[in-house]
Amino acid sequence: MTTKLSAADIAEIGQTLALFSHVCDNRQDDALGLVFTEDVAFEFARSGRTLHGLGEVREFLRAVPPDAPNHQTQDTAVLVGEDGTVRALSRYLAILVDGSVTNGDYEDVLVRLDEGWRIRSRRSVHRYPREAGEQASPRGEAWLPSLERLPSLLA
Repeated sequence: MTTKLSAADIAEIGQTLALFSHVCDNRQDDALGLVFTEDVAFEFARSGRTLHGLGEVREFLRAVPPDAPNHQTQDTAVLVGEDGTVRALSRYLAILVDGSVTNGDYEDVLVRLDEGWRIRSRRSVHRYPREAGEQASPRGEAWLPSLERLPSLLA
């Protein structure tokens, strides 16, 4: 059974995902709670590093140099699992200080709190450029778009 989401849910999820770039790239660590749950797990698939909890994300953000890439989140597909898990699969572009671009995917699991939709887990999967011989990171079945995983919108 697919969970039904309203058009407002989809819009609020999009707003949460967009806020990530604004909050992080502008170093607004006091606004991280608008994006993530307190118990967020944020994995960087390429390095295997995972940040656990809003405190670790805040510490990571404070250590990011001022010339770090700027992020653009786009092409989001919201998926809902049989168990009701709400996922967002998005592409990102990261613009480096020299104007070059890297890209990848965000695999987010979101939850609806009283305050609105928040990211409970994020997996950042780098796509390009790749090092020689580097393989793409595999994606699990739950992340593959299908008719069954697209949310039914409430009228």
